[in-house]
Amino acid sequence: MKDTVAASKYAKALFAQAQVKNEVRACQQGLEEITRIIRVRGSLRGILMQPFISPGEKEKLVHSVLGEYATPLLERFFTLLIYRRRFDLLPSIAQEFQDEVDRSHNVQALQVRVAFPMNESQQKTLQHKLEDWLRSKVRMKVAVDPALIGGLIVRTRDQECDQSLRTKLKQLKEAMIR
Repeated sequence: MKDTVAASKYAKALFAQAQVKNEVRACQQGLEEITRIIRVRGSLRGILMQPFISPGEKEKLVHSVLGEYATPLLERFFTLLIYRRRFDLLPSIAQEFQDEVDRSHNVQALQVRVAFPMNESQQKTLQHKLEDWLRSKVRMKVAVDPALIGGLIVRTRDQECDQSLRTKLKQLKEAMIR
């Protein structure tokens, strides 16, 4: 819980500075890229968490990893995380930063679980229907879950709409038992 609060504070501070400097998109891309690289290369995360490696060396490493995504703001931010030994919060910070970007653009992040893979046309149709339902733009992450049998489950930050066949059958079974 404490780390979540800290990640949120770091993300909000970075977002505020990025807005002032008009670098929100650049920071978003840089956070996404370094988070992706750390996820793919677990050894990089280990190096950045290693207490025996000097913060200066870690700074150089992060700068080289950022490459074209490097901005003075991001470099100062990562330096701050390195010196405060909070680089372990980076995935949470990146998610919180994305949430801030979404809120500022009135976009809701959704997780959609479906029973069968959807083609591009079906995803666009679903996206439009969800935008109408929620009265805002949406960013969907679609995952296939064959256990649903049919239908879908839509999860926002604070609510869930379960329209899966599995749940409908479960409700029917419970109604018949009573």
